[in-house]
Amino acid sequence: MNKQPTLEQLIEQLPREKTPERDLWPEIAARLEQSQPPKAAKSTNGWRNLAIACSLLLVSLLGYQGLQQTQSRVDPQMLAMLEQLQYQHQQQVKQLEASVNFGQWQKVSMTTPLSRGIDELREAATQIFQALKQDPTDQQLWQLWLWVQQREIELLTRGEQLPTQLDQQGISI
Repeated sequence: MNKQPTLEQLIEQLPREKTPERDLWPEIAARLEQSQPPKAAKSTNGWRNLAIACSLLLVSLLGYQGLQQTQSRVDPQMLAMLEQLQYQHQQQVKQLEASVNFGQWQKVSMTTPLSRGIDELREAATQIFQALKQDPTDQQLWQLWLWVQQREIELLTRGEQLPTQLDQQGISI
């Protein structure tokens, strides 16, 4: 039939190893020796690299110090506005606490989680306020502080809306 050898037969006829026609090691060794820089040039590059590193360090330190000085200058108007907003919030809380039902709903054991939530929000608001006094231009702190104050008022309002009598337990507030 077909007298041509198959691919597998041709592969089997090939030699297992191929040796180079000439010795390549002398050329490889010559190239390796050429790629090594002389020692004198290496020492001047070392001083140059050190000088570059020192100048980068100096620039970064001066930039950091300048940043710290600009952050330490807190705008007194921002602080005054911050204090005023805190005062207004405290007045709103006092109005809610002065309501008739405020003292009554706090006596019911079912309101313990509500009271605990209010206490946690007040603690968080205090910590955020202290951070805002340090950096009153931080917009995310402002948003967080206002959100915490709003949640405190919402919880106080919910507590005020609790029923004053719990018929099923026989507790009257």
